[in-house]
Amino acid sequence: MKKILLGISLLTTLSIACKVKATKENTSKENVKPTENKTAMQEVENIENKTLGKVSHRYRTAGCNTVIEVKLEEGEIQTLIPKDKLSQEFDVDGIELYFNFLVLRMPQPEGCKIGQPAEITDIVKKK
Repeated sequence: MKKILLGISLLTTLSIACKVKATKENTSKENVKPTENKTAMQEVENIENKTLGKVSHRYRTAGCNTVIEVKLEEGEIQTLIPKDKLSQEFDVDGIELYFNFLVLRMPQPEGCKIGQPAEITDIVKKK
């Protein structure tokens, strides 16, 4: 009989403790303004799973108009040649961008011997 009462009191204590924690979590979430939370989540979604690269014009004399340099984990730099011209907003020397890319099997632009042609999509400026 003592074991049964001990078990019931233990279960009651645990269920009360769980309800109190859930209430605290709910109140802390209510204090966050939905617009701030939505904006922060949009920013995270905009850069999540994207590549960070830096726009460069250093190879213009060699025949490459605009390239994007990406630092790889090994410390090497991958040079991407955008297939389509970047908009003026993003075609600024030294600007850092988040983007998705797909390396293309096509010849490099005439006179350009550095980098790989790539389709650049979903571009977002780094803040």
